[in-house]
Amino acid sequence: MMTMNNSALQTTYEAWYTYQGLYAHFKSADRRYDYFKYNGKLKFSGIASMEKSFIKHEHNGNFSMQRKIFQDLGNKFTNKEALIFFYLSQFTNNIMYPSLFDSDIYDEYVERMNNFYLYLEQDVDRIKRYTDKYDMFFNDLFNVDGINHPVIMKLSLSKTISLETFVVLDKLLGFISNIDKALNDPIWKDHSFLAKNYEPFVKIDEKKSMKIIRDILMKG
Repeated sequence: MMTMNNSALQTTYEAWYTYQGLYAHFKSADRRYDYFKYNGKLKFSGIASMEKSFIKHEHNGNFSMQRKIFQDLGNKFTNKEALIFFYLSQFTNNIMYPSLFDSDIYDEYVERMNNFYLYLEQDVDRIKRYTDKYDMFFNDLFNVDGINHPVIMKLSLSKTISLETFVVLDKLLGFISNIDKALNDPIWKDHSFLAKNYEPFVKIDEKKSMKIIRDILMKG
């Protein structure tokens, strides 16, 4: 097993432990862990816990890829907020495991979040064109017809609209809880769980968001 100095160990640990807290938030088996409720704290902590985890991936003194990944992340993202931002870019795209982390996905996420309201506007315009094409009312997007998935879910899963836009609409309209009650479907449950867990991380100007939505929907 290769060793690092104290400073490198600490930055690696911050990257590793932040990941563990967010992973539990988005992927815990019982779906009960809340990152905000527990302030990112877990039943385990400390560098010894991290080392124990890395050792599982090390054989005959070989360097752990997990160690390398979190070491690199700790060096690149030097504060917790930046680490959280990176992990959100991955988890919201269902990339949960360190070996699968994708820098291109991160770059796309940065672009989208830096131009949040522009992307919201573009997504709502896509929604407007969809409802016009199929002669639907806006409220029809959230209807549940038997076992059929609601249109808003289809638009999100197909990435016609972003998960952020899906979350913004729920923040303003509260439609997820209504669909939860009406639809017993594993795909919906997973998407609902993802959106609800992501929602506290998405800070919006509600008045600005509502104005963007109304202005586009009211266009002729």
